[in-house]
Amino acid sequence: MTYEQLQAFLAVASRGTFSAASLQLHKSQPAISKLVRNLEDELGLLLFDRSAYRPALTEAGQLFSERAAAVIEGTESLRSFALALSGQIEPVLRLVLEAITPLGRIMTVLRAIQQRYPAVRIELRTERMAGVLESLRERSADLVVTTKQGLDARTMEAQRFSAVRILPVVRHDHPLARAGAPVPAALLRQHAQVVLRDSARGDLAHNVNILEGGLRWSVTDLAAKLEIIQAGMGWGGMPEHMVAAALTRGGLVALDVREFDVDIIELFILRRRDRPAGTVAQALWASLAPPTARPEPAARTPRTLAKPAPRRQGKPGRK
Repeated sequence: MTYEQLQAFLAVASRGTFSAASLQLHKSQPAISKLVRNLEDELGLLLFDRSAYRPALTEAGQLFSERAAAVIEGTESLRSFALALSGQIEPVLRLVLEAITPLGRIMTVLRAIQQRYPAVRIELRTERMAGVLESLRERSADLVVTTKQGLDARTMEAQRFSAVRILPVVRHDHPLARAGAPVPAALLRQHAQVVLRDSARGDLAHNVNILEGGLRWSVTDLAAKLEIIQAGMGWGGMPEHMVAAALTRGGLVALDVREFDVDIIELFILRRRDRPAGTVAQALWASLAPPTARPEPAARTPRTLAKPAPRRQGKPGRK
């Protein structure tokens, strides 16, 4: 019994025909048929019933396929682990995301990477604003998804990932929900704005969409920020994908806040130019490359965060 025989058998079982299996494995159909027949002869078992148009697993073939799949999976895992030990594949992949990053596409790509390199340990964490870029600058991340704010083009390269619309929102029965549009700045300052603190520790920290001179809550994660807003204890900007359902249900109301600088935040995938990318990091970079569609502006020309903005006074944070 060989690995190649098991691979051919499982390909036929999963794809339903010898011709489909040959396309999957890039082998001729006669070669696939011979591998499966030799396996059956060696085992003394009939694994496929070939009396119909399509081969069907026999009862013995069904039971055997479950064990064969486990053997193939274990072999691939062992091979990946050996390559990691030899230095051909990095044993750990570190990905850092800006807190507002939509996770759907990220999870789809990481699932495929995990299946392709099962022995690689994936470390995924989120940071806030400049804290993401700081992790790349300090070499504690292999890839990051963030804005271009503070990007050093000499040592880092970027490719576009997606755009996230930021909506100022408030609970439906909050006084600001009945203030009309646009909401007067003086009225906004009378109610607590919930802001997300920048997680950067060094000189990269910056402010985005902070209403100066007003009351303020400061939090370190978006989940807490959303809970405070939903409790009616403040207002603030949230990624549209995180509040769309609440807006549809009517639990939250979008505000028209003209004093903010940014409506849409452009996100990019960044990596260092001065450090060779590992095999898995390169695969992840390539998989995340296709751009997603940019969201359409709500009712006015979007103001994007793609270039460094002037520093403001006060604690670092985002609307």
